[in-house]
Amino acid sequence: MSEKISIIIPYYNGEDYIHETLKSVYDQTYPDFEIIIVNDGSDRAVLDSIENNEAFRNLTIVHQENQGQSSARNNGVTHASGKYILFLDCDDIIEKTFLEKTHQILSKNPAIRICYTKGKFFEKTDKEWVLQPFNTFDFLIENCIPITALIYKEDFEQTGGFDTQLSYYEDWDFWISLIEKGITPHKIDEFLFFYRIRNTTNSLTNTSIDNSSKLSDNFFKIYQKHYTFYQQNGLDFHSIMSLIRENKKYKAKYYNEWYRKLIYKFFKPKKYQKIYKN
Repeated sequence: MSEKISIIIPYYNGEDYIHETLKSVYDQTYPDFEIIIVNDGSDRAVLDSIENNEAFRNLTIVHQENQGQSSARNNGVTHASGKYILFLDCDDIIEKTFLEKTHQILSKNPAIRICYTKGKFFEKTDKEWVLQPFNTFDFLIENCIPITALIYKEDFEQTGGFDTQLSYYEDWDFWISLIEKGITPHKIDEFLFFYRIRNTTNSLTNTSIDNSSKLSDNFFKIYQKHYTFYQQNGLDFHSIMSLIRENKKYKAKYYNEWYRKLIYKFFKPKKYQKIYKN
């Protein structure tokens, strides 16, 4: 049976980054893969030059009108022929053993259906992308699975893919859809994925930081959509409000003066470490 991995790359104005992203894929130690770039309404010149270059093997480019990343990813999967799917943004990169090591986990452990790795930011900053260890309760409060994780194509198809009605958190919503079906994730404790924080100010990552109201609206949509699953894990609306109230009380008591801020930053109780982000 083929163990091909289909790598889906949604592309929008990524001309400054796509060659570096592709190089990280072609440098992989795992050879059985295909690349599907979905151009989401960008100028075609750079992609046409890539498509006409014989060095870029096993590559398909699909063009669509601008509809957003979720639509582009969904469209990419319809053209995929692999057993596995990996989503990779057009400005991110993966270490050369990413495919080999994530595939090894899935192929040898049938109970595991999602495999991701430790991540690190690059370009504007080189800090670790701190992803908390997975447990369902904390995961439902804050996502800890990056979009670049190896999954089974059949699992993607069974969930219906990404919700195009969400403008943020669509990846978190997708992971919740898989987890609530009983799918088990696994994290490799190595830095094999690198997430670009651009120096420019117009990237999706940078602009989303300032859209707190939109983020809240999208979280509420996700909460409504998966309300039964939240309830089953002790997170009904009253419980979430109680967590918020307790967190606010703690901050009011210990987070007002400068020395208390320092103490809170380094010694805050585990109860609140995953609820509050500095």
